[in-house]
Amino acid sequence: MQSCGVSVAVAACAAARSLGSASSGGDEGKKMAAGKASETEEDFPTLTAPERDSLAAIDSSLFGFQKLHEDGARTKALLIKAVRCYDSLILKAEGKVEPELFCQLGHFNLLLEDYPKALSAYQRYYSLQSDYWKNAAFLYGLGMVYFHYNAFQW
Repeated sequence: MQSCGVSVAVAACAAARSLGSASSGGDEGKKMAAGKASETEEDFPTLTAPERDSLAAIDSSLFGFQKLHEDGARTKALLIKAVRCYDSLILKAEGKVEPELFCQLGHFNLLLEDYPKALSAYQRYYSLQSDYWKNAAFLYGLGMVYFHYNAFQW
């Protein structure tokens, strides 16, 4: 099984390239006049190669250990940018993306303590990935979200 971060980084890179070539192909004014440019395309953040490399190493196992509010301002900004990028990618692809993208999105939202979005992304990964039980980071992240909502049975 591939790591979540590797395939997600490749997908984000491909999406950034495709959106970059689509938006640079013509005059923006003509696109707006024709109604072809959407808000998603205009506001699509691109991830640089070092940012993609940094994101590849981030998963839910950092939850509770990485303090984003105190000394992790750069990491928090990167996670916010990645969430925006992945959300735009999902909207552009109309939901036809790799399940690992949802897993990584769940990790990022969990680290940002956005529990509803993390739960949504993890549940989407759960429904799309047949061997979800092999992904320890996913199970840990989903467990942390369930723990936050006290949705567990002893």
